[in-house]
Amino acid sequence: MENKVLVSWQAREYEFRPKERQWYWTVGIVAVGVAIASFILSDYLFSLIALIGGFTVMLIGSRKPPRHKYSLTERGFLVGTHLIPYDHIRRFSIHEDEPRKLSIETKRLTGTISAPLGDTDHRLIRTELKNRNIEEVEALDSFIDGLSRGMGL
Repeated sequence: MENKVLVSWQAREYEFRPKERQWYWTVGIVAVGVAIASFILSDYLFSLIALIGGFTVMLIGSRKPPRHKYSLTERGFLVGTHLIPYDHIRRFSIHEDEPRKLSIETKRLTGTISAPLGDTDHRLIRTELKNRNIEEVEALDSFIDGLSRGMGL
């Protein structure tokens, strides 16, 4: 069966916000503080994990997000080369404020997937998903979305 593209767009995975020196200092101090507290409590492995975790958060915070291609096809929602069939999508939400994004809740282990809309017309996407009898809800946010927003990522 042919997988005809109905709507397609490209966008960065998330909006990059340059970090100030203070952000790196804060992450470093928190990581070292947790590591020292863990070391004092004789939890050496957690101390090491705290240091590696702090360094990882700094690395992720400093890199620019990759650009992905998103598509609604006749068979499902395509992120790069990964297809999510329409029958695996439970409901969706379109956040129209900047940055505009499409959130999709799946019936599978992946849970909620967020895709930036860039400059794509969200009305086309809404129409295509509603034509597939997928329920639209006011808002869908995953735990990870809230956590990353809180950390400034």
